[in-house]
Amino acid sequence: STSEVNDAEVMEYFTLQSEYAFVARALSQMDGVGKGLDPEFDFISAAAPYLVEVKGAGKYLVDEAKKRLKFVYDPDDGLLAKEMALFKSFGFNPAETTTSVRKR
Repeated sequence: STSEVNDAEVMEYFTLQSEYAFVARALSQMDGVGKGLDPEFDFISAAAPYLVEVKGAGKYLVDEAKKRLKFVYDPDDGLLAKEMALFKSFGFNPAETTTSVRKR
């Protein structure tokens, strides 16, 4: 049988400052209103230009580039990690090569 979990039991494990809870609630309400008016509405895409102002253009662009290039730079599954594993399987150690080049 499945047991019901009440909200009070779940909330014992979570602590969240009230300011963050209010912001999260407001954001979810705005998203809900937007989707109610237009099912194709994407709150994050609509808010993105304003995030640039808050975050700063440089930080925003770096974060966006990291998200979009994750397939290249992901340390576990990115293209560079796969290439490095292939090189190491052939006995190539980049740390040794880099050190020997720098000493010259």
